[in-house]
Amino acid sequence: MRRALATAAALTLSFTGLGVATAPGAFAATAGASEYGCPGSLIDTYNTPASGEVWGQLRLYYSSANGGTNCAVLLAKKYYGKSHYMEVGINITGSSNNKLDYGAYSYYAGPVTVTSTNGHCIDLGGGEDNGGIWAGRSLKGVHCG
Repeated sequence: MRRALATAAALTLSFTGLGVATAPGAFAATAGASEYGCPGSLIDTYNTPASGEVWGQLRLYYSSANGGTNCAVLLAKKYYGKSHYMEVGINITGSSNNKLDYGAYSYYAGPVTVTSTNGHCIDLGGGEDNGGIWAGRSLKGVHCG
């Protein structure tokens, strides 16, 4: 449990203040939503590696609604179907509109969503911990526009 809290704190710090938590496992099914609850279309994917293996995949979605909406989920790959610590976070670069979802999940963490992203870059990250090994990724200032 200490490892999970430490990794959550590390990811939180890497997002420059990312720490406003959403309800763990919150799933906001909306019209036009992806299978993971994100509005809009899939615009990018990022693998989350550890020791040369892909453990999971960050998926980023975009919708033009609400002045631009970006949404992220972290899909388990290596430990798909097995409950383990997962976290995903997103924010507008330099803002305090931060979202984070974390907990023991078997399939995916998120969705986490920020709005009013048109004309801004976003920070995105996520990771997994299983048995004290961390696999994760943090991206800053991506998908500007």
